[in-house]
Amino acid sequence: MPDGDRVHSRLTRLYQKPYKWLCEGKANSNECAWITMKALKQDIMRKGDLPVMLARYMGKSLELTIEDAGNRGSVDWTALNLEFDGLAQKTRGTHYLKELTLCAAKSVLHDVRYGQEIDTGNASEKILERYMYTLYKSEFKERIPLVIKQDTGIDEVLLNRRIEEMQPDIDATVNKWAKKATKDESVAKLRMPRRPNSKPIDLDEDLLGSIGGGTL
Repeated sequence: MPDGDRVHSRLTRLYQKPYKWLCEGKANSNECAWITMKALKQDIMRKGDLPVMLARYMGKSLELTIEDAGNRGSVDWTALNLEFDGLAQKTRGTHYLKELTLCAAKSVLHDVRYGQEIDTGNASEKILERYMYTLYKSEFKERIPLVIKQDTGIDEVLLNRRIEEMQPDIDATVNKWAKKATKDESVAKLRMPRRPNSKPIDLDEDLLGSIGGGTL
């Protein structure tokens, strides 16, 4: 299912290669996940630390509210939603990033309110993780159906299956990135997981092989 060298206007340049790999079907799900995570990591780093800072403020607010609720016996969820809105409005930065982070924070808030198992002691980390995944959906996953409409010969069912197959790898890596970025208070030092099918070079083995082959 080759995709040629077409460039799709609904995807930014960062995500063109992951889409091409998924369409071609030559790479397995782990390899597709790796190239997609590479694009996502670059995207996260380019967008900077505003979401890290905003997630920290919102997470602290949620943690304090839950702690206070232990004394009062109830949480004013409406007030907390409005507080999140206010934090986003007061923060200087692009509207798009503030909205993505706010959406992530309210998603976490919804889960806490309706009984999902979330460690509210690490609320900032959870909000940041949700932001990163929201960015992935917004910039790549949710754009795929729109891109498919531009293409002919694309098996939509097969493509969607490939996207779902790489989800566990993406989820695990985003979780690690959120932990590191929360600890560092920055996304500047996020690391990629080891590339599939790659292994460290064994220098002793390489040296012996060179001697045996008569190259030394």
